[in-house]
Amino acid sequence: TGPFAGFYNDIAGAAWADWLFMLGLAAIGGALILGIGMRIAAVTGAALLVMMWTAVLPPDNNPFMDDHLIYAILIVGLALVSAGDTLGLGRWWGETRLVKRLPVLK
Repeated sequence: TGPFAGFYNDIAGAAWADWLFMLGLAAIGGALILGIGMRIAAVTGAALLVMMWTAVLPPDNNPFMDDHLIYAILIVGLALVSAGDTLGLGRWWGETRLVKRLPVLK
């Protein structure tokens, strides 16, 4: 049900979609745990969570207090406060030549 039902029903059960989803979760989770690539992990993680939220539209409860949206905001907040620098390898990662050359990887 919902406005995106056709899209999600078309890719449901496809092996490539399952693999991409699981690899995406692993990459985003690994980056957030290690504190490296926080900007990219926050953007892609928030996008993935918003897509999960659209899969359950219309929600059974309050549409703006859904756990997917709360987690998306939390992930972006972690990147904005540079949590990886304090609690992970972010400070070291930010001083590598690769990240100095491509700051989007911070």
